[in-house]
Amino acid sequence: MSVLSFREGRATDLRGTFELGEAALDVSRKERGLLPPEHQRVPEDLDARWEQARGLLEFIVAQADGTFVICEDEDQLVGYTRVARFGEMDELTELWVAQSHAGLGVGRALLQRCWPDSPTPDLGRVVLGIGRPADLTLYTQFGVMPVSGHWHLRHRTEEYLERRSQEIDAPPTEVHALTPERAVAEWKRLEPSAIGHERPLLHEFFGRTRTCLATMGGGRGEATALCWVSSDAEIGPAVGEAAQDLVPVVLAALDRVAKMQEPESFGVFCTTDSWWLLDRLRRLGFHVHWPGWVMSSVPLPGLDRYLATRPARLL
Repeated sequence: MSVLSFREGRATDLRGTFELGEAALDVSRKERGLLPPEHQRVPEDLDARWEQARGLLEFIVAQADGTFVICEDEDQLVGYTRVARFGEMDELTELWVAQSHAGLGVGRALLQRCWPDSPTPDLGRVVLGIGRPADLTLYTQFGVMPVSGHWHLRHRTEEYLERRSQEIDAPPTEVHALTPERAVAEWKRLEPSAIGHERPLLHEFFGRTRTCLATMGGGRGEATALCWVSSDAEIGPAVGEAAQDLVPVVLAALDRVAKMQEPESFGVFCTTDSWWLLDRLRRLGFHVHWPGWVMSSVPLPGLDRYLATRPARLL
């Protein structure tokens, strides 16, 4: 019989929770046919994934007023959840339960410890729901509702570059790489009106780990669109003044990854409100690899001009 206990997570729990989350994600992928049933992670792959994810995970748990809760069955880690607070918004960054304890109410118990009360007008909630319908129903019981689709779009790099080379109706747009200080200032100006809350500390972190590409308004000296891109082929988040402004800066980030890093395949996480961007990505041959939902307790006013963060831990 299971004897479950809950406690506050610590920095020393990061690697263990990361491995549990990756294992649970693989189970979910197999259930959806995205991985073959016999697929097994090799230790070298897991180590590489950990080194890639470690910085962002350490940043998330370091945020003031966030929540990190561990569930254990005796001395075995069986579930965890993390919430990061940015200004007036709680973002659920992860909720994973070991396959051995799925269906036992562990996820609900973890969320109850993060969010014992209902959301308020002064403190909203955002969830990126990528699970089964039952998981999405669970999230609604904690005050969030679907506000947009959240699609993982992927493409083979070689095919993407071939299609880009054949485009004749898309004049090139001048794109600049901003200094970290300038990038953070522009993000503070453009992002809050799109997602309804401010995250300057997140963009300061990205300023240390990613490059910010920008398109500039003619004569105004201000950015019309921004996109972070990392040396590990992580593209996003991105934001534009208008929905159409998002397209050229995201394509510039895709071009940068495809030409400089040459991965076999790559992708982005896109909201289904972003019609202009989705239409362009569709014509370039991107396909939906994994569908999900952006769920929130309050309206998010500008998701049509917003590209979500990759990896999908934060909006």
